[in-house]
Amino acid sequence: MPIFTRQPPVLQTAYSEVKRVAQQQPLLLTGTPGSLDVREVKGRPFYYRQFYDAEGSKASAYIGPVGQPEAEERAMAVRRAIELAQLFAKDVRLLAQAGYVRADKRTVAILASLANHAVFAAGALLIGSNAYGALLNELGVKAAAFATEDVDIARTQPLRAELLRVADADFEQILAESTVRLAPVPGFGRTPSTSYAALSGNKLSVDLLVPSGGDEVTVKRVPELKAHAQAMPHLRHLLVEPIDAVVLGHNGVVPVRVPRPEAYAWHKVRLSQMPGRPIDKRRKDAAQAAVLLGVLAEDAPDALGESFGTLSPTGKSKTRSAVKYIIEQLRADGHARAAEIVDGTTVP
Repeated sequence: MPIFTRQPPVLQTAYSEVKRVAQQQPLLLTGTPGSLDVREVKGRPFYYRQFYDAEGSKASAYIGPVGQPEAEERAMAVRRAIELAQLFAKDVRLLAQAGYVRADKRTVAILASLANHAVFAAGALLIGSNAYGALLNELGVKAAAFATEDVDIARTQPLRAELLRVADADFEQILAESTVRLAPVPGFGRTPSTSYAALSGNKLSVDLLVPSGGDEVTVKRVPELKAHAQAMPHLRHLLVEPIDAVVLGHNGVVPVRVPRPEAYAWHKVRLSQMPGRPIDKRRKDAAQAAVLLGVLAEDAPDALGESFGTLSPTGKSKTRSAVKYIIEQLRADGHARAAEIVDGTTVP
């Protein structure tokens, strides 16, 4: 069985159109689209949005008094967002049935809240397996997707403050607007929290990450979000020159930024042989790397070579060592030409 298959052109075109429209959204909803209703309170009419939140509970959101210019503007934006979400639901369902990756409802709600505050537009990236799923959709291929309980958000440089729409809100408050109930995970000793865990349901967590300056895992401040992040080694190369993508969800489509597929592939190659990393994660890393290397060797071999060339001398050496197993896997899965290209790309 091949490790990936191509989506037909008609579906790739449909995905591209969904992405185009999604990137123009001025407002993203959390939870179900719901409806825009008018309630009378003490004889006065007020706009409310009625919906089910990301946890599946019935909820309502106050918009403002009918007739007030600002409230009318907000009501118009909510009405348009509801219409778009309803249209997306049908399109995404068809794409998901064909093998496009669709994230779970709580993940999409979290990402929607971050997007509403322009966290991605200001320079943050979605990484991890949610980014991998988005990359599969971008590349127009179908492969084994990996369930993930982590939403990993990373940045290299401070986010552009002039683009952030956070006002006085901090990262924790932005997450709270997703309607997913999250709480900071205590750090070791007096170390500040860098992770936020769901209080109910599965083990969903949100992690804030930045590159470290060396080989040690540390904690760094992210002042523009009034938060702290885990500083990880070997992360900087992954975050260079990201691309625009979208995350498909049951109740909406969220514009995000993700690593370039070639950078993600080499990053996963190295992680697949990293000492001390759990074996199940290393297997997942190797499988994701094999898919991306196989696709890119056929579609963009020059990009693979250029990305490998930007690795540090140590990074190149460790990646060459780690990629041998994946080259063998590509050959075994019938991608001999891809294996040859990847092998040639990593030759000193």
